[in-house]
Amino acid sequence: MTLGAADEGVFDGDTLALWEPHIRAFVEILPVATATREGVLSGLTFGVKDIIDVEGAHTRNGSATSVDVSLATKDAEVVAALRAQGARVVGKTSTTEFAFTDPTDCRNPHDLSRTPGGSSSGSGAAVAAGLIDFALGTQTAGSLCRPAAYCGVVGFKPTYGALSRAGITPLAPSFDSVGVIAKSVTVAKSAFAVMDNQKTSPEGKLTTFVRWLLPGEVKASSDTLSALDAATKALALNAEILPPPSMPCDPQAIVDAHRMVMLAEAFEAHGHIFRSDKAKLLRPKFRAALDAGAGLNASDVSSARQTLRSAAEAFWSGMQDVDAILTVPVPEGAPKLGEGTGFQDWLTPWTVFGGPLVSLPWGIDREGRPRAVMLAGRPGSDMPLLTLAQQLEDSAPARPIPKHPPV
Repeated sequence: MTLGAADEGVFDGDTLALWEPHIRAFVEILPVATATREGVLSGLTFGVKDIIDVEGAHTRNGSATSVDVSLATKDAEVVAALRAQGARVVGKTSTTEFAFTDPTDCRNPHDLSRTPGGSSSGSGAAVAAGLIDFALGTQTAGSLCRPAAYCGVVGFKPTYGALSRAGITPLAPSFDSVGVIAKSVTVAKSAFAVMDNQKTSPEGKLTTFVRWLLPGEVKASSDTLSALDAATKALALNAEILPPPSMPCDPQAIVDAHRMVMLAEAFEAHGHIFRSDKAKLLRPKFRAALDAGAGLNASDVSSARQTLRSAAEAFWSGMQDVDAILTVPVPEGAPKLGEGTGFQDWLTPWTVFGGPLVSLPWGIDREGRPRAVMLAGRPGSDMPLLTLAQQLEDSAPARPIPKHPPV
């Protein structure tokens, strides 16, 4: 895959030094050494969410319970794959505690009074500020696409299970997916191709799509809907619009069942902390999550799992003639600090459905916040969906570039 001139990497340590005190995207900066190997990603720099191992760096999981961890002795498999093709790690990016929902100190570079979203907060902020070319993040509910949308950059969550999670701290393994936040779809696609060493997704062409918003009480803002209108017209140049089928499952039931399974698996992974002296160091939301997970009934969790399996099967069964869905990841732009890491209930069902997702920046709303649209595909259609996203990106407004605060 060939990177164009606009996608070539340029690392500027001075820009990093200027931005970082304002946005706090990184929790650990590493020496940006010359790549030891040449490859398709040579010249590109990337950040790594701080639940993912990088040899010689700490993996502190955004948590005070992990401050005394030893340096990682080897790269996570996805990091190793990227480095083997010439990409260089700049540092570990800020994450909410164990990739849950307690906000970090990270700020949105478009507006320092707003959240970058979570849980891949620093990954979104660092790419948006132009400090790195791409970053690794993870998504368990909406943790990658949301910060990409709020920060005005590209977010790609692959098909569940497409990429290795070896060397990555879990939150809920039934949903955890590693993905890419990038300055362009081309960069995201190149990084995914390198990490997808099993070539789980062949190239192909998607020719039909539906425009769809999941039903629910929350409504998209007029700014968001205008972005979706424009993207629909642009996508219709490359694919046929089909009428959307009726929703075969209740989105709120999916959100509720997902949360139950997520809490149960979070406790299974991290209950040892909750039962230890370090429990007092946990942030409030994650501590409450582990407390809730500890009290769940196994039969109820099993029933929730079946609800999610049935919902995914029913959804894709109703989409037999549809290659992709055009929607939006969030109802509106980033909320103010103190209002949480953002709305995720629209992203949770898409995560449960298991297919690839591409969040694309689509201009700025009337409050100066980045807008976004999103493509969703059936499981296994990663490369074709990225190709379709490249075509849609060509028609999108110029990617919003944040202005640096006064020095």
